[in-house]
Amino acid sequence: MAYFKYFNTINYDVRGKKNKPHINVVTNILQRIRLKLEYVKHQSFFAQHTIIDGETPEYLAYTYYGDTELHWVILYAQQATNPFYDWPMDYFDLKKFVIKKYGAANINDINHHEDADGYWVDPTAPGATAVSHFIYEEELNDDKRNINIIRPEFAHEIVKELQQLLK
Repeated sequence: MAYFKYFNTINYDVRGKKNKPHINVVTNILQRIRLKLEYVKHQSFFAQHTIIDGETPEYLAYTYYGDTELHWVILYAQQATNPFYDWPMDYFDLKKFVIKKYGAANINDINHHEDADGYWVDPTAPGATAVSHFIYEEELNDDKRNINIIRPEFAHEIVKELQQLLK
């Protein structure tokens, strides 16, 4: 991940044996930083984007910034800490996820009931609609599709600040 190329390195004993250390130089991924750009709070700093199946942070970084290695800027704007769970799955992966979570025979079982406004209600409530496990997980996944992307003219400021914080 290109994000970590900016981090400092440390000497680390990869074996952990006191009398026979084996020291390697590794990236210090435990180093904590927080970008503090004030203008990220302003909507004009962002472009709206709706993720479609198959779009990855790398793809969007190339599309917006011309560099796949800036995918971490895309993830940073979403405050994503785990790209595997904070990024929407494509339909195929979503179906696999739901089958693994609920079992193939149970994906269409009722997860909960909703009223016309989308609030969870008792199944006996007037107008209650059943929502299956699959539909529930699909809605959670779709909620991740509308994102804000840092505008290309500001991306270099993010990279510059990261470099300064890691000096």
